Amino acid sequence: MNRRNFIASSIMGAGALSMFPSSALASNQSVSLTSIGKGFNRLLSNVSHISISNLSANVANTHGRLVKALDKEGYIYNASQVVKLNSSCFAIPLHKKPMLGFQSKELALIVKQNGGSKFYILNEKLATEFAGLIESYSDNAASHELDLDAASFVFPVKVVAQKQGRETTFAYQNKFNNTITLKSAKKIAAVVVS
Repeated sequence: MNRRNFIASSIMGAGALSMFPSSALASNQSVSLTSIGKGFNRLLSNVSHISISNLSANVANTHGRLVKALDKEGYIYNASQVVKLNSSCFAIPLHKKPMLGFQSKELALIVKQNGGSKFYILNEKLATEFAGLIESYSDNAASHELDLDAASFVFPVKVVAQKQGRETTFAYQNKFNNTITLKSAKKIAAVVVS
């Protein structure tokens, strides 16, 4: 194939893809929560998958706004259901496949608070730290033979702050009123519990 034909066929292919709705692609893709990190494997019995049609009107509206943002950014996700982490928090595992490189593993959260709900997108570093927190908390409890509820400790009940920029932070409170802050900068990521 010569260069002119290659360029012409590439442009036609890109044009055809742009006319195909990304939400149709998203609804057919299945992205699992366990693909974000091994920590989620430990809590699969504590979470449930809920159809979008079974969400409250408030959360369904927030989900609609989230879907628009995800489609605009080119994320791959399951558009027909969310994962209920607790009564206040719902999660949607995300993947984003760049032009070059590996696909990212990110996590969107919808958190109910103050009579409303908001959505937050945790980048790959924050999502990995979130899954790592689950795993380390579960490992520590098991090694000391303690029967602790990792889901109550790790999953958000109320979001305190979110900041994106040179240093990205996501701070939330858990069921026990501990403040957990997930931080990521250029080369580092950390979890701070206070």
